[in-house]
Order: sequence, then structure tokens, then C-alpha cells
Amino acid sequence: MDSVMSQVNSNAINDSLKTADTTISYVVVELENNKSITGKKVSDDGREIGIMTVDKGLILIPKYQIRTITVSATMPSVGGKKVFPNPHPSRYLYSPSGIPLKKGDGYIQAIYLVAYQGQYALTDHFSIGITSTLWASPFLVNVKYTNTLHKSADGKKNVYLATGIQAGSLTYIDPRTYFGIGYAGLTFGNPESNVTVNGGFLGESSIWYYNQYDPLTGRWTGDEGRENEFLPAISLSWNQR
Repeated sequence: MDSVMSQVNSNAINDSLKTADTTISYVVVELENNKSITGKKVSDDGREIGIMTVDKGLILIPKYQIRTITVSATMPSVGGKKVFPNPHPSRYLYSPSGIPLKKGDGYIQAIYLVAYQGQYALTDHFSIGITSTLWASPFLVNVKYTNTLHKSADGKKNVYLATGIQAGSLTYIDPRTYFGIGYAGLTFGNPESNVTVNGGFLGESSIWYYNQYDPLTGRWTGDEGRENEFLPAISLSWNQR
């Protein structure tokens, strides 16, 4: 966990902690460095609280690093049970959603253990990343912008925007072959239940070769040129917990 050397209003933190008593199963702790930790509150000695998480075990958090604490009453409910917030709402198996990453957050995604994608949020709206395979071909660079266009009062009927570019080459296999996609899309819903429509263009630029026989010389002559192709693309994705 990153440390934060800043002080916050201790009264505000203590008031927030009082609501997160032992009758509450889970809490979401927002830190001053814009990161969040979700888990079960298991201790509070006045100086720090202990949060038992699913993936990292027990984490002790000094109170001066805490911005807010949200009790489980505001956490998503599935089948009448409180659940952890969706940890990966910003994309589906392949297509991106418009739900933004928070500044400093990131992820690594594996697709069938062959292709891998990593993304890191520079701000609450802009993120960058790479996509490649185990053999480093193709190699793509991703740039993505997201924004919340509308947020409903109940938090269930939000509208998000996503637009971006993913472009690269076949690297050492064929370094002169380039391809990519430019897209824009809308996401309707919230991180727990949503549907996304994306549209854009797939582009490819490659070298082609041809040989021609010259009957006067009895020799074959060759030449090459570059061919560019653009095709429309659309995707429809959804998530329902």
C-alpha cells in the first residue's frame, strides 16, 4: 500500500469510523492517494484500522491516510447479499466500457493465456496501456478517454462515454505491417449492471508484392507497393451480476 504523508481532519475520520462498527460486514476505505480498499473491518486501536481483504489479506491503515469510509449499506447487493464492488468494470473480454478508471488504478488482463493487456490511469479520464502476446507480436499501444455524461440519483441509470485508439504493428514478424482501431462508445447503467455499444473503424496498412515475366528479356521482374484498408466495426457488450 502506498503511503501518504498528509493530515486530514481527525474529527471527520472518527465520525466516519463510528458508522463502521462491528455490526457492519464490509467497508470501502477511500485513501488520500485516490486508491480504495474494500474488505471486512476487523480492528481499530485508535491510530489505525485493520481491513481483511480477499486478495491481500489483512491491511493496517493509519487513520491519517484515510479520506472516507463507506459502510456496506451502500455496497452492491446481488440476490439480497452484499458483494464487493465490481473490480474490473472498465472493459469486457475484449471491448472497452465507458466506466472510468480512477487516477493511479490499473489492471493486467489475460485473454486465453495468450494475449495480454495492461492499462494504467494517468488521470480520472485518461489512461494508457499496451496489448501484446507471449511472443511479442503484434504489439499495440492503447490510449483511452472516458467521462461520465450523466449520473442518476439512484446511481443505476448512468451514461458514460469512451473513446480511444489502439494501434501497433506485427513487430519482428512483419515490421512494415501496421493496424489498429479508433472507436467511440456509450455505456448505460453502472459498474454492476451495464450495456455498452461501441463503433469505430479497423485499419490495416501492409506491403504487397507482385512478379511479372518479361518475354523480351526472359526474366521475372518484381515490385512492391503499400495497400491500406479500412473497415467499420461495432460491438455490443453487457454485464449483469
